[in-house]
Amino acid sequence: MMPEVMPPPTNSKRVQAWVYAVINPVIENLRREVFFLAKGNITWQGDTKKCEYIRPICEYIQYSQMPNYEDFLADPLNLGFREKFEEHDGALSAVESSAAEFADGLIRSDLFQKQVKDALEQYQSTARANGQYLYLGSLPRAVAALLVNRIDVLPHHYGTHDFWEIYRNNFELFREGTSFQSVKRAADALMAVSAKLLLCLENHRQMLCRTYDIPAAQIP
Repeated sequence: MMPEVMPPPTNSKRVQAWVYAVINPVIENLRREVFFLAKGNITWQGDTKKCEYIRPICEYIQYSQMPNYEDFLADPLNLGFREKFEEHDGALSAVESSAAEFADGLIRSDLFQKQVKDALEQYQSTARANGQYLYLGSLPRAVAALLVNRIDVLPHHYGTHDFWEIYRNNFELFREGTSFQSVKRAADALMAVSAKLLLCLENHRQMLCRTYDIPAAQIP
């Protein structure tokens, strides 16, 4: 016969581990996700075909804290979060897949390749005097990633800053097709999932802290 499951005591170290090692890092990273997604930037990288700053939930947990993560998911006090985390990761996977499909389609497009080549030639003719050069071999994938992430302005230290500032509008037409609309829909869906999960975790943390009389963050 299974032993009766007892609720954690006040000031429970186990509940503290859930809050500090699991809930807090996930909340912190979900807030970052929502920040980027609200701007339309999925932080997708062409070389890895993954989102740089939006990751599966388990990747927000330190490896040494995985036992606490597994315990958090297994305990009835945290019922439903396994499914919520899986929903988030599924939405992220859909974003990455649609982004890769869009970018790969651009790379295969003769029209896109010609647009990049023509813009690069114009850019090099004006930038030659001060030695600012870009290379055609890597530029199409860089432009594809900028389009995927809906980047309008790049920081000045980026090597493609000047090029993108001058020629960004030349590539807007490639964001009008159905494949890019699939990226946008997937990103909007992930935004909704991430924002909902963030609110659930914030409320759950507050409940645990009040119920078990623990601070919301470790005190130095």
